[in-house]
Amino acid sequence: MGRKQYLVFAVLVLAGIGMFVGAGLIGRSDPPDAALRIPGVEALIPERGDEVLQQQRIGIDLEPSFVVRSFTVSPDARCLEPVELVDFVRPTDGINLYVYQPDEGKPVDALSPDNNCVRVVIEDIRRPGELHEVEWSFTVN
Repeated sequence: MGRKQYLVFAVLVLAGIGMFVGAGLIGRSDPPDAALRIPGVEALIPERGDEVLQQQRIGIDLEPSFVVRSFTVSPDARCLEPVELVDFVRPTDGINLYVYQPDEGKPVDALSPDNNCVRVVIEDIRRPGELHEVEWSFTVN
């Protein structure tokens, strides 16, 4: 190969690397919620910052070995006035999804207008006593 061919090859390799780096940077434009980096947490319902209706179900999707120990909702963005809901949270068998549906006769019959905050304490049953706290807020329209 001549020197010109080596130069063209090097330019093509560098362009390919540049495209991979660019694709990686574009893919990071919407970083995952910090709560999803907490051991055991797979998803939040609704997601942090979402705008939902007053009867929206709220919940958390956990990895298989995790269970909910406390589940509160507060009518503010900072979880200052929590209402414990753990006795009313329904786990969905097989997928480890814990959900609370506001309804008449329950501790929270409708989510508060404006800001709401959910705080969930979870435990890995493989490591009893090791608790993790997940907190997020959203707004109600």
